[in-house]
Amino acid sequence: MNILLIISGTALLLGFILFGIWFYQMKGFGILSKKKIYTDTENNPGEILYSKTLSLSGKPDYLIKESGMVFPVEVKTGHTPNSPYVNHTMQLMAYCLLVEENYGIRPTGGFLKYPGYEFKIAYTDEARDSIKELVGEMLLLKHSGREQFCNHPDHNKS
Repeated sequence: MNILLIISGTALLLGFILFGIWFYQMKGFGILSKKKIYTDTENNPGEILYSKTLSLSGKPDYLIKESGMVFPVEVKTGHTPNSPYVNHTMQLMAYCLLVEENYGIRPTGGFLKYPGYEFKIAYTDEARDSIKELVGEMLLLKHSGREQFCNHPDHNKS
C-alpha cells in the first residue's frame, strides 16, 4: 500500500512539473501560442499579400486568428526597445492594412514581438491614413527620378 502511495505521489508531482514547464513555454510564446492561420518562416514561406487600393505588398511573419479577428505579428530579433521603433510600427500597420484588404476583416491592431517583450499596437484610422500617405510619398519619390536618401545612420554606411 505504501509503495502505491509513493508511486502515485511521484506521478502526480511529475505531472505538475511537466504542466508547469509546458505552461511556462507557452507563456514565453505570448501571442504566438494562439491559432496561426499564416506563417512566413524559412521552413514554411507564406504567400505575398497585395493591397487592392495601394501599390503595397508584404509578408507578415504570422497571422493569428482569435475570436473572429485576424492579427498580424512581426517578430524582431536583437535588442528589445523600451517602446517599439517607428519603422517597425509602420511596417506592422502596413500589414494591418493588407489583412483588412485580403481577409475582409479590419484588425484592431497587431503585435511586434521582440525577444524580451511584445507590444500590441492599435490599428487606428490615423495609422491607416499614415500608411496611405507614406506609400504615396514613396511612389512620388520613385517616379520623380530623384535620389532617395534616408538620414538614419545605419542606412548610410559605405
